[in-house]
Amino acid sequence: MKKLGKKLNLIVCGIAFIIMIIYLFVFDKPEKVFNALKAINPWFIVIGVLFMAGYWFCEALTVHSLLKPMQPKVKFYYSWLDTIIGQYFNCITPFASGGQPMQTYYFVKFGVPLGSTLTALLSRFIVYQFVLTLYSIFTLCIGIGQFGDNLSSKGLIPFVIVGFAVNTMVIIFLLGIAVWRKGTIKFLNAVISLLAKMRLVKNPMKQRVYFTREIEKFHTNFMFLKKNIPAIIKSCIFTFIQLSLFLSITYVLYLGFGLEGSGLLQILSYQAFVLMISAFIPLPGAMGAAELGFAGFFGDIFGEYTGTAMMLWRIFTFYLPIVVGMTFTLTLKNKGIDEPTSLEANEHIYNAEQDIINNKEE
Repeated sequence: MKKLGKKLNLIVCGIAFIIMIIYLFVFDKPEKVFNALKAINPWFIVIGVLFMAGYWFCEALTVHSLLKPMQPKVKFYYSWLDTIIGQYFNCITPFASGGQPMQTYYFVKFGVPLGSTLTALLSRFIVYQFVLTLYSIFTLCIGIGQFGDNLSSKGLIPFVIVGFAVNTMVIIFLLGIAVWRKGTIKFLNAVISLLAKMRLVKNPMKQRVYFTREIEKFHTNFMFLKKNIPAIIKSCIFTFIQLSLFLSITYVLYLGFGLEGSGLLQILSYQAFVLMISAFIPLPGAMGAAELGFAGFFGDIFGEYTGTAMMLWRIFTFYLPIVVGMTFTLTLKNKGIDEPTSLEANEHIYNAEQDIINNKEE
């Protein structure tokens, strides 16, 4: 029973893959799909896989650069392995919520202290959100300016704006924690009280304690980043390269099909919009939203190859991390490192948070 949640998520991912294949063959017809697969240059398939490997490598470098100031002797191999495992659990859980608890658990199994692990992983989250938002601002300004008419004709502008607004709100909230911690706590307490009066929150005291602890945790990590500027610079550079590789996979497929007429900037912008829109869909891998977003933004760019391109893109960016991550997880299990339940992983995180909060002034 305790593994049921993970199994259900894997089953959902498997069903989604089957539905995607059935949809592709029903609406595109088998002959069309096979012709599309024959049309793509196989070397670009290899390049797409290498881009995903580079994506994982850059994330491992980011985590490692943030971990090194606290644990100078930690091996990069552990950061790489932990990143692969984190990507796997991110893919099979809603909102990519399962990655960080599992990464914390496995880092501890590798001998990294809980406090250092959590600080590095949360700092990585903060850096990623800031770089993603800056990336989004850039692509939004460029995309709306150069491709706004095309997006408007498709009715996609509202989705782009909503996706950008949500990402911006996350950054504003994080900045509020960094520079106005007490005020942010008061604001959230007022919101919780209002929701309690509206009977939308059943246990307001429990929610206040939880959010206060979360804010303290993030504030502590901002203080860590403030004291480690070189690590911030490195992690920002690695994250920028990581996002660029991820967003460029669609362009690799575009070149692989031998298509012309759309440039790298346009495809990067569109892919960034798909990422922004689908990031907050409460399903593993934003299933459904990611596929629809790809078809909506790239339908006229890939033309008759849209369905096949979407399938290959999802295999690279979603199903490949699941297969690779599951393989590494099973390998570790064979070596005696069992996979925990989400409850066990979160208990480790709770203990780490208390250590960090108690020592935040040091």
